[in-house]
Amino acid sequence: MHRITKVAALAAPALLATALVATSTAANAYTINPDDTGFIGKGEVQTALGLNNAKLQDAVDKGTLTFTSTQAVSQAWSQDASQSGTQSGVQAGTQSATQIGTQAVSQAMSQDLSCTINGKNKTFHRDGERAGVRVGTATGTRTATRDASRNALREGTRTATRTGTLSGVVNADIDAKARKTGQWTGWNIQGITNKVQKMDGTPTWDSPTFSDGAWSFGDTWTPTGDWTPNGGYSWGDYQWGGYQFGDVAWGDWQAAPGDDPADCLRNDSVNGVPVVSDLVNNITEGATTPGEITPGEISEDPVVPGVVTPGAITAGAINYTDQGRSTGPLTTAGPLRLFVNGKAL
Repeated sequence: MHRITKVAALAAPALLATALVATSTAANAYTINPDDTGFIGKGEVQTALGLNNAKLQDAVDKGTLTFTSTQAVSQAWSQDASQSGTQSGVQAGTQSATQIGTQAVSQAMSQDLSCTINGKNKTFHRDGERAGVRVGTATGTRTATRDASRNALREGTRTATRTGTLSGVVNADIDAKARKTGQWTGWNIQGITNKVQKMDGTPTWDSPTFSDGAWSFGDTWTPTGDWTPNGGYSWGDYQWGGYQFGDVAWGDWQAAPGDDPADCLRNDSVNGVPVVSDLVNNITEGATTPGEITPGEISEDPVVPGVVTPGAITAGAINYTDQGRSTGPLTTAGPLRLFVNGKAL
């Protein structure tokens, strides 16, 4: 009986998806069945080792022949991935403001004065004008925008195919009866034992894949710029206070020749009887003529943040969250090969 070592890594040999089978061809005179039994031809061993019958018989007698096998295998692998990202956005806002304004005004005035002096009626009239001003407040609004960003994350996977070999010891015997007569033609393979799986280094990974719409986002947008107004304020009407007037600038009195309005304003009397009677002194406010409004200082309120319109996502670094794992059975990746004392059959 001869033994050979078979190597495999990271998966049990029993998981091979394809039977390790070799059939006799011109290049290899051996047959191996799915159950690891089979036959190795005598001539093939002689050819591999360069031995004649006598030397081969001597090697058999001394037990110096060792049969081994190798089988190329592969296995599917998978690895989880996560990718960070940043999504840009534009945030809308509304800003309110108040503005002080002043408005000048002019108002026509008239005064009528009449009285009776010594039984004689006297009348006087004059026109005038006074200037005034009023203060009001207008409220306005405008829109603004600013840039913002938020964190993003998505999950995915990447796959690889890892290759290796499955090696073992081939248990092979010569038929006892045939050996006694010297009429033996080869070795009967009883099985392959001591199977060892050895996978090649690091898997060769494909690019990771991420499902559509896989991004998840943080709840908070972070401003990345200052507010930029979208034009000027839209102002409402002024809410005015009352007018504040100065003194009246009067014109000349209109009176009969020789009459003086000051006479109606006398306080003297004769024998206790007032000289002036039936005194009437009326000042009449006329129409007002508003002037131009002079805008004043604007007091602005803080911008009230509104809705963010999401923009493009900038993908960042990809992190792999595990060392990778096998996701399928070992599969054969080439023919099963037999060796005798390290020489290929």
